[in-house]
Amino acid sequence: MKHLPLALLTAPLFVLGAACDDGAAPVEEATGSVIEAGKADNFLSLSAREYWIEGNTRIVLDASWSNKPEADRLKEVKRLIPARQIVIGWFLNQYIVDKEEEGGYGGFKALTKNGAYEDLNLKKVNDTTWSFDFRQQIGGNEDLIKALPDAKPKGNGAWTFDLTIGKISTADMQRLDTDHEWYRDSPWGDFNPANVAADKKEVQALTITMQPGEDDAWLDLDRLMADGKLSIGIHFGWDYHSAYHEKHSKEVYTWLTTKKGFKSPVSKWEDLRHDAGPLKGKVTWRGKTVAVEISIFWGRKGDATDPDTAAGGKQLEADMLTSLESREVVIFSGHSGPFYGFALANWKVTSEGDVDDSELEKVELMKGAYQLIVAEGCDTYGIGQSFALNPSKPGLKDLDVITSTSFSNAASSGTITDTLSVLLGAPGKTTANVTKFSQLLSDLDANSSWFDSMYGVHGIDDNPHVHPWADLTKSCKVCTTNASCGDGMKCTKMKDGKKGCAAECTSSLGCGAGFECRNVAVDSTIENKVCAPISLQCGVAAAAAGRLVINEVMPNPTADYNGDGTRDTSADEYVELVNAGSQLLDLTGWSLSDGSSVRHRFATGSVIAPGGALVIFGGGTAKLVAGTSVLQVATTKALGLNNGGDSVSIADKDGLVVAQVAWASGLAAGRSWARAKDLDPNASFGSVAPSPGTKTDGSQF
Repeated sequence: MKHLPLALLTAPLFVLGAACDDGAAPVEEATGSVIEAGKADNFLSLSAREYWIEGNTRIVLDASWSNKPEADRLKEVKRLIPARQIVIGWFLNQYIVDKEEEGGYGGFKALTKNGAYEDLNLKKVNDTTWSFDFRQQIGGNEDLIKALPDAKPKGNGAWTFDLTIGKISTADMQRLDTDHEWYRDSPWGDFNPANVAADKKEVQALTITMQPGEDDAWLDLDRLMADGKLSIGIHFGWDYHSAYHEKHSKEVYTWLTTKKGFKSPVSKWEDLRHDAGPLKGKVTWRGKTVAVEISIFWGRKGDATDPDTAAGGKQLEADMLTSLESREVVIFSGHSGPFYGFALANWKVTSEGDVDDSELEKVELMKGAYQLIVAEGCDTYGIGQSFALNPSKPGLKDLDVITSTSFSNAASSGTITDTLSVLLGAPGKTTANVTKFSQLLSDLDANSSWFDSMYGVHGIDDNPHVHPWADLTKSCKVCTTNASCGDGMKCTKMKDGKKGCAAECTSSLGCGAGFECRNVAVDSTIENKVCAPISLQCGVAAAAAGRLVINEVMPNPTADYNGDGTRDTSADEYVELVNAGSQLLDLTGWSLSDGSSVRHRFATGSVIAPGGALVIFGGGTAKLVAGTSVLQVATTKALGLNNGGDSVSIADKDGLVVAQVAWASGLAAGRSWARAKDLDPNASFGSVAPSPGTKTDGSQF
């Protein structure tokens, strides 16, 4: 699953109002016109993006390793690579993270995604030294590259810059026990090269490349409300500014009891303890009543959750772990920072009461259910990757995580009430809102009007990409107004000028056969997207065309599949695409992504013949397979397919996803994930013997 920063979402799209029959003559409604792929103007301004950071670094073993077998030395080097990645990630973050005071070191409103690391091209330099290429993911605003003072253009959208990092010994970089990590020591904890001796620092050359934005989606309220129950845990971290953990917990308690009608287990906030039980209320969703339970936790002095004591910290942490394991929605509001996760207790007097990023990779999450986690705090962006690495929900399956990419507003409880308003309905309302993530994230950002929090969501790919209430059976029904089409539908002018109903969408996934998600413009301004007929005309079959099908994926290669004479676990990964249509399929301007980011862009001339195939390898010098139309190598030098579960998606020139496939953990090494029948877009996927560039029976396309 991908991270979706707010910048990758527009501000709330203007929704054309439905006409009401009040007996007066109807006012003509502005009707949007569907736009062909690649014809939309690029007018949206973005406020946050994701970037790849790449470079080459070294692992140096202690001299005692020089006489050991090379296989043992290589094994040790591979063991140390993640620790070296953390070294680079830490100093990169120290440089790019926003600073509270101006004029200090770096400060560019950006953050590393902790754990979003890749390593490639491992090479021996001498008996105790190996070099490797690395790639790390960061998030920041759209002007990040321009803000870097020494960034120089490299071409193809990439820029280079130098990063000063500390010289961390091989022994020290392995000190990663919770609360005793090397980076907590001076001078690394608050690193500024100007204050560090020359012999304790070095320069790391880096390349930075901006990634494209992701499609919006709707919050999956259907799944949250499916069993008629909704449980929410709200956790306030200790605050040193003005005891906001107390003030905000009381504000939210009062908001729930006075504005939303929730019943409290105690008579007043002052009597609410961590074990008092939940506040109870209800909400209406799709005409059904859903029972809601909300538990509120914060550090109360002199109580079992006293934030100034180790015992209180342990209790606060235990309450958080219980919420993560048993509640559908978990909201944290408090202090945080890169690598530091949820700070629940007073860290100035106790080491207890925090759940670090590294711990979030291992905590138990709610099994068999969809969850929403909101991490409101400064610089929580890296938490998304921590949850992505959690085996309870690998790759953020059944999980959405909202985080910030800069400071958050500690003085406001607005992030919590804004989120609750989506789930429970606004004050005075009893119905939950059908809401896109773009709308919620925009509201959250508005709570910090004097700086940019840049809220974003991780895990959005498996959320609804068609309006949850849209009735696709009404597609192309003759209409005059939006109201005549029903909820989630728009009355849309097609290419021939005739109007027909069309479902609101954010990508083609879910639009159904014969339809694709296309931009809609009103008076030359793009307002939204709808599932339009491929022909852009209702009742008119699409002209004969190519049809893209993801046919086969190899995430864990065990042989030299690209035919370059070298077996490589990265270069020999591949994705096989086929054209199930009757005409040439031109992929110029399209892109291929895994669950993390765009991995390949199709250059001009990327055409697949009818019934033909195109294979994209992760790297190497691939050799053409007889019968294969086209063979390419990933433009980012890697496909980055995760062995333990990932996804592959193909987006058209508008950035709209047109095909996608995912696989879970358990796929054996050397087995591909392929369709039961080649070229069949409706065929199921399964584990088969690899056949890059040929059909599963070995015959040619």
